[in-house]
Amino acid sequence: MARRYLLRMVAAGALVAGPLWAKGSDRRCVMQSRVAAPVIRDDGRLYFRGMPDRRQSYIAVFKGEGCIRLNPFATPIVDTSGAGYCEGDKVRTVILPSSVPGHACIIDHLQPFAGDVDDPLPDMSVEK
Repeated sequence: MARRYLLRMVAAGALVAGPLWAKGSDRRCVMQSRVAAPVIRDDGRLYFRGMPDRRQSYIAVFKGEGCIRLNPFATPIVDTSGAGYCEGDKVRTVILPSSVPGHACIIDHLQPFAGDVDDPLPDMSVEK
C-alpha cells in the first residue's frame, strides 16, 4: 500500500528534486523544506544549501547591478509569499546586533549549484 502511494506521488511530480513551480504562478520556486536557510558566501552571493544533498543547492542571481555582492557579515532576510524561495522575492540584509539595514535586492532566478558554501562557482554568465 505504501509503495503504491509513493509511486503515485513520484508520478505526480511531488517527490521530484530541484526547483518546483509555485501553484497558480509562473514563478519558479525552490521549496523551503528542500534547502537550508540562506547564507551569504564570502564572495557576496546568496547560497541555499540543498537538504539533505548539498548537490541540490542554489545560488540566487539578482536583478540589477546594485546587488551583485552582499555583505558577507550581514544576515539575509528573504520576504517570501509561500512555502518556497521564488523568482521575484525580495532579499534584505541586516547587520546584527545594530540592526542596520542593507540593500534590498530582487531574486531574478535561482541558479542550480552542485557545491558547498565554500566551493568555487562555475561560470554564471549564462542566462537562465
